[in-house]
Amino acid sequence: MAKAASGRSHRLRKTESIDLLPVMNLFCCIIPFLLLSASFLQITVITMAQTEGIGSAGAGAVANLARSEEDRLQPKVIMTDEEMFIGTVAGTAHVCYAVSQVVNGEEVITFDFDSLRTRAAEVHRLLSEAYPQIEFHKVTILTVERTRYDNIISAIDACAEAGFDQPGLQVAPSAAVRNATNAAMGR
Repeated sequence: MAKAASGRSHRLRKTESIDLLPVMNLFCCIIPFLLLSASFLQITVITMAQTEGIGSAGAGAVANLARSEEDRLQPKVIMTDEEMFIGTVAGTAHVCYAVSQVVNGEEVITFDFDSLRTRAAEVHRLLSEAYPQIEFHKVTILTVERTRYDNIISAIDACAEAGFDQPGLQVAPSAAVRNATNAAMGR
């Protein structure tokens, strides 16, 4: 058959149909398999307040003058390898000493977080009474590099129960935390 002058043939072309059956079978097999094999975890997002950095000499760890009155009075929980403190620029109080515990056959350091909860509630109450115009929500957890994650989360939870629901985290070298603690305690 000869082509038309336009260069097109007069034959009708069939459009190919897409066979979705194999794709549907794949999804019908994979999706239930993935759902059955998935492990469902509860993930909690902790909103952290922004904190300012700390120098290697410990300058600014406790006496850091901040931009607002709330930031200036913001309490800090200081966790060292030996003990834990809570305080503001007005002063620092000892909370508890570190305790060694065996967890899963490994010796770890932990703290008495009930004491922290009590002290944090006391600090929150004192700050709220002294400065009724300010709502105190922020607290900074200042730790050394080797502090266990469980201890940090327990400290955040204890402070949240006391009313400080906007935690911040600062990690500093052990020497810097020791210098800041000694300066705060007047040692």
